[in-house]
Amino acid sequence: MASKIVLGEKVQLWVKDKSGATPTCLAMATSLSVEISADATDISSKDSGRWASSLLGKISWTASASNLFTVADYSKLIDVMVANTPIEIVFATVKNYDTVTSGATDSEGMFTDTPTVWESNDDMYHGKVVVNSISLSANNGEVATYDVSFTGVGALQKGGISKV
Repeated sequence: MASKIVLGEKVQLWVKDKSGATPTCLAMATSLSVEISADATDISSKDSGRWASSLLGKISWTASASNLFTVADYSKLIDVMVANTPIEIVFATVKNYDTVTSGATDSEGMFTDTPTVWESNDDMYHGKVVVNSISLSANNGEVATYDVSFTGVGALQKGGISKV
């Protein structure tokens, strides 16, 4: 199977802010970053020779996103942070990206109904997170933006994503 390069705009972040709710894609995303790391414990001994040996310990993960400001998404994230409520996030490629982005645009050049009609592929990951920071930037004469950071709570799971 040949590898296929995926453009960044085809990878999106969905947020499920309440139990039983359908995950929704964060609107107006400009970037998404996910980092998975593990603690490395040194297990070097005299038998290791000149090279160090390590054993992986605890695994942790974080995610962050930058978005153009929308009141609904920003408020939703503030509410779950203040309530100290873990939420589920899904990051995956958009199944119907080419279909949706070939449609009509509104007066601002935005594709109609994006990202509300986007569907995720079951090709990536999901897990519970807490919102550990959110910042708003609203400078005079510029488009307002916000950045949000998440810290994983428990395991990051591959696939098994219900339709979003």
